[in-house]
Amino acid sequence: VFRPLLGWSFGIMILFTALFGNYIITLFLPLIFLGRHLQWRNLMDRAISFWMFIPISFLELIFRLRVRVSGELIDPEEPAIVIMNHRTRLDWMYYWSALYQQNPWLITTSKISLKAQLKSLPGAGFGMAASQFVFLERNMELDMESFDQAIDYYTGMGNNYQLLLFPEGTDKSPWTTQKSEEYASKNGLRKLEHLIYPRFTGFHHLLTRMRRANYCSHIYDITIGYPYDIVQSEVNLVMQGRAPKEVHFHIEKIPLESVPKEKEELSHWLNNLWQSKESRLAQFYSEERCSARLFDTSTGQGVWRSSHERISNYLVKVCSFIFWLSVILVWTYHLTCIGPVQCGLAYFFIVSALISYFYGGIDKFVYHKWKSSVKSTIV
Repeated sequence: VFRPLLGWSFGIMILFTALFGNYIITLFLPLIFLGRHLQWRNLMDRAISFWMFIPISFLELIFRLRVRVSGELIDPEEPAIVIMNHRTRLDWMYYWSALYQQNPWLITTSKISLKAQLKSLPGAGFGMAASQFVFLERNMELDMESFDQAIDYYTGMGNNYQLLLFPEGTDKSPWTTQKSEEYASKNGLRKLEHLIYPRFTGFHHLLTRMRRANYCSHIYDITIGYPYDIVQSEVNLVMQGRAPKEVHFHIEKIPLESVPKEKEELSHWLNNLWQSKESRLAQFYSEERCSARLFDTSTGQGVWRSSHERISNYLVKVCSFIFWLSVILVWTYHLTCIGPVQCGLAYFFIVSALISYFYGGIDKFVYHKWKSSVKSTIV
């Protein structure tokens, strides 16, 4: 009975805190016009990662989501590609919780490639664009340009980021499973039960571009599994208040020198990797008891679990949740009766509308201004 209420509360909290955060973001836009691009980037990375505590803390403290991470530790000091199977439309959100369990600083160095529609999410879309996530149109020519701009910008900032890519291109559904099976039959590959075959072109272009820029030390292959229940979309989460009971992540660290450079060889390598992931998931789901569904931990650096995390990490989540809840209450109250706060919100809507109209989003605006400053410096 109360589940839909929790879902609506989650959606409202995400919206209101995102709007407040976006209002703050626009107040710092003068840094861009003053040419202080690195200060802007570092400020945004930390500020937006602090906002990410909202979905992390709400899911874990209110929905009682448990996260288990096994395998290798992701290094926040090195640039890398992170690839993961895309079981549901919300895998990327649970990924933040996995990063927090390994090292909270990973939230500040993680970037995600997402479908372009998420850029239009009220509130959250603007924040993710300000964080310089990569939004993909499913148009290869446009997406290649987006990847190139992202890598140019990341290297230009001198910061090391780990970019998450879903090679499958979309979440697993009956329709995408059918398309994957057709692809397997056409190319003489075995059918996959728990995955869909990856799309190769985007991965190849991104990896080649990062290699050329000397901006990739390793590839982290993450397998995500749901031992109890699968909640497919944000509609299930927000409208119905349904969240998975537990999410497991297994991380394998692959040296870049072991990854082929030639296009055809790399395609075979990626398909073989996905077949290995299929075997791992088949073993995972072969356990009849949900509680016994675990990834093999015989190799790797350890296991990280939200149910056994350090008390300091737990308290950070609790305090941040209380802080953001207070922000909603105080800001909403001031928004109803204080003129300058109302003008500030109006300022955000006007500025974001202008940036969207002239540049296509704050991510494109930031890149354009940075690129212009680099050209003027060279001249």
